[in-house]
Amino acid sequence: MSDRKRSDAASDGGREQQPVGAVTADGEIVASGSGGDSRESLGWRVLSKAWAVGVGTGLGFGATVLSAIVGFVLLLTLNAFSIPQPSSPLVRVGIQFFFGQLLVMGGLAAGYLWATGKTISYLNIRRPTLGEGVLILLAPFAVIMVNIGVGIVGMALGIESSPHALAELENISASFYLYLIPFMLLIVGPFEELLYRGVIQTRLRQSFGPVGAIGFASVIFTLIHLPAYGLGSAAPASIAISLTALFGGSVIFGSLYEWTGNLTVVALVHGVYNSILLTLLYIVTRYEDELMELSEQAVVLIGF
Repeated sequence: MSDRKRSDAASDGGREQQPVGAVTADGEIVASGSGGDSRESLGWRVLSKAWAVGVGTGLGFGATVLSAIVGFVLLLTLNAFSIPQPSSPLVRVGIQFFFGQLLVMGGLAAGYLWATGKTISYLNIRRPTLGEGVLILLAPFAVIMVNIGVGIVGMALGIESSPHALAELENISASFYLYLIPFMLLIVGPFEELLYRGVIQTRLRQSFGPVGAIGFASVIFTLIHLPAYGLGSAAPASIAISLTALFGGSVIFGSLYEWTGNLTVVALVHGVYNSILLTLLYIVTRYEDELMELSEQAVVLIGF
């Protein structure tokens, strides 16, 4: 029996020994017991699922809120001590990743484990096998294909997707995007997956099973990216196209986690996927004129 199944079995056993409506050590509401009114059990089951969604939503959106609060406090501290804000875009983005992903998301994940009495084994972190290593290299391209597919649908509808905030930065060199790759591999991918797959999806699975957990966790993961895709400035239809692509990628991440039972795999897939996108941004930014010339030559050769 896998560690995940043993953990789920132990959790189920703990619930059977407690009365309906009791809250277990891991924060789950006991929804059924031996005997009793089936209508009462149904009510508790609904409440248990609602509680699971509340926990997942609170953790997911809590990370966004806490990141904003930490950023605001940091800004006030700099102003209070007359410390100039960093002018380098790379430093500013790096600080954002350090506080937002590493400290806040990592801290929420650690806090959840502490509050529920769980150990790090709950997160299913282990060294990837050779087959999983191949998966880490190939899966990012599956996410890219989803993005391309959604983009094609958007173009067919006459809707251009909203770009990520990183692609909209001004007065930066093309190499800026390459410098971000280590952040994606070491901070963004690992710590976002730690919270949204390792904690939130795992918690939701206890109440909804794998498919429901993937769906709910992906919705939460998608919606927390609203500010990055121009909420309040971009057209709603453009944002919807971008979020649809993001949701598709998130479903792939969640499915990989359920399939492999290894958080390391999905964390690296996420980091590699982001790194590929940054590499493409570097190429487009660095060789924009050359690419434009090639596209014009291609149009002439094709005859359009």
